[in-house]
Amino acid sequence: MTGAKESAAEAATEYLTAARESRETVSRQRDALLAAPIADVLEDMPMVVMATNDKRQIVWMNRRATESVKIRDAIGLRPGEALGCVHSKEMPGGCGTSAFCAFCGTPAAIMKALAGASDTEECSIQVDEEHGADTLDLLVWTKPLELGEDRLVLLVAHDMSERKRHEVLERIFYHDIGNTIGGIRSMLALVEEGEGLGGYIALIKSASDQLIEEIDSQRALKAAEEGCLSSDTTRVSVTAVIERAIALFEYPLYGKDITISFERPAEGDAEILTDPVLLRRVVVNMLKNALEASGRGETIRVGFEADAKGVVIRAWNAATMSRETRMRVFQRSYSTKGRGRGLGTYGMRLLTERYLKGSVSFDSEPGLGTTFRVRIPRSPAAPG
Repeated sequence: MTGAKESAAEAATEYLTAARESRETVSRQRDALLAAPIADVLEDMPMVVMATNDKRQIVWMNRRATESVKIRDAIGLRPGEALGCVHSKEMPGGCGTSAFCAFCGTPAAIMKALAGASDTEECSIQVDEEHGADTLDLLVWTKPLELGEDRLVLLVAHDMSERKRHEVLERIFYHDIGNTIGGIRSMLALVEEGEGLGGYIALIKSASDQLIEEIDSQRALKAAEEGCLSSDTTRVSVTAVIERAIALFEYPLYGKDITISFERPAEGDAEILTDPVLLRRVVVNMLKNALEASGRGETIRVGFEADAKGVVIRAWNAATMSRETRMRVFQRSYSTKGRGRGLGTYGMRLLTERYLKGSVSFDSEPGLGTTFRVRIPRSPAAPG
């Protein structure tokens, strides 16, 4: 448990109060719940069940919850802290006090229950390295629970991570790949008519290349999440990687009146030791993200800068992200494009940080647009 009630109450917050109950109060609340008849029933439930107090601290967990938490003593912590949410470490007050927490379902569901009503919310937790560095998608249900003088919240969490993965794959294979195959079929019909063969054949090749890239990217992402993706480090031309990535967008750009401009540095090309295939996929995700945010007549600008430590590849588009999107942009299942989408920026960061040993950042300001930047070190062993 982080500090005493008095010191925690003084901690800065960007959302909910940082105040906590003392360890003695939490222990008393835990004993009161253990003495209640409902405790034996909840203990053996095959899902994560917790009870929190009115300061959102865990006072009790069932067996399944204890197995899911990799902290020896999670009593007194808040749910995000116990599950390893990276945002629970951003503010001194912990879980529920960062700006991101305003868009997380768990604090909202707890507060709704404290107000006297049951609630159900979806929650996507970005887990830290200590807890496996994955994304945990939960469906959280809360209900008010009064024990004597204490106002508690019963929290039940169902892991939806696998279902979310299936939704994304369905979207990719039924939507993206289906649309690409449909486009290939339409262009083949035009080729049969014998007019403008050269242009249509080039588009068919681009569409086929995109189809193969999409399938290979999903296979690589799955392997990356499972920790079994192999990488092949070699000397790479950054210019060649970006040009190859742009070439894959000949078909996606067709008819959209959107262009991609490659702004080459005056110093010329740069070479780094990295995996060219994984780096290309990162750049493709950067461009795909920019394309989805762009409208007719707009230009996407891509370029890079090199220094002694490595290179920074950037992709800019004119749109500005909302505050919620800026908070959630790297979540696995979050997307402004609807349910079952949202792998581009997630995959971009996963491949960059875990396999290319680099970093991803962005800025998005009204009137200035949005720029994503990927920094890749000169070699995997060198700091970026």
